[in-house]
Amino acid sequence: MEQPKRVLVVDDDAEVRALLSSVFRQHGLTVDVAGDGREAIDLIVATPYAVIVLDLIMPTVDGFAVLDHLRASDALSPVVIVVTGAEEQIVGRLDPRIVHGVIRKPFDAMELSSIVVACAEIRGRRAFETMAIAAMFAGPPLMAWLSRLQ
Repeated sequence: MEQPKRVLVVDDDAEVRALLSSVFRQHGLTVDVAGDGREAIDLIVATPYAVIVLDLIMPTVDGFAVLDHLRASDALSPVVIVVTGAEEQIVGRLDPRIVHGVIRKPFDAMELSSIVVACAEIRGRRAFETMAIAAMFAGPPLMAWLSRLQ
């Protein structure tokens, strides 16, 4: 039997971590949480993740440092970035091999969970499988994002 997909939620807001953890668990995912980038990097080194949900702006060590770590390592877990209006100008410069989705705050938890579930199902699959699974789980927005990766 296949193990549940493991997701890492990285956000400095405890309420956001609790909400996302609850929603993702309802979808059958195993969830770890980190309150900042340092804690996230420590978890990423120790555990492979099907998906990482990452806030960019956090105190101490931010989400950009986590992305730098992922880029420098072999840990190529797909990342879904959660942004506010302030970070939107940098979204186009994010590495599409790592960043598989971008959601703006305030977000719809069910929309975000659809994208995360799709990314968890997609990992390690070929392009044609990726597109079919994305269509089932998240529809056109995720498919448009994924088409950039081909």
